[in-house]
Amino acid sequence: MIKAVKILNLVSVFLFTVVLVLIYAYLPISVDLNIDGIENIHKHRFFYYSGAAFLIVNILVRVILNLGFKSISENVLAWMMSLIFIMNIYLTFIIGFVGVWNNSTHISPTNYAYLNFLGPFFIIVWVVGLIFLVVKRR
Repeated sequence: MIKAVKILNLVSVFLFTVVLVLIYAYLPISVDLNIDGIENIHKHRFFYYSGAAFLIVNILVRVILNLGFKSISENVLAWMMSLIFIMNIYLTFIIGFVGVWNNSTHISPTNYAYLNFLGPFFIIVWVVGLIFLVVKRR
C-alpha cells in the first residue's frame, strides 16, 4: 500500500510539473491573480512562486509525517502519506484554473470554476476516510 501511495505521489509531482510548464507557456506576460492587494504579476514570478509553494508544501508535509507518525500501522501511514498526493492535486487544480482564468479568450473560466472546490472536497474526503480507518482499526 505504501508503494502505491509513493507512486501516486510521484505521478502527482509529474502532473504538477507538466501543468505548470504548459500553463506557463500559454500565460500572458502579466498574470491576473484576482486577489485583493495583488493585481498582476509577471509570468516568470508566477512560475517561480508556484514552484516554490509546491516545494514548500511537499517538504512541510513530508517533515510532519516523518516526525509525527512513527509507531502507527502500515495502512494508517499509507493514508497519511496520501495527503501529499491530495495537496499536489489541489495545487495542480489551482494552477490550472489560474491558467484558464488568464486565457479567457479561448476558454471560458466559468466552465472550470469547479476546480477550486475539488481540492477542499478531496481534503474533507481524506479526513473522513482517515477517521473511518482509525475507528475501524479499533
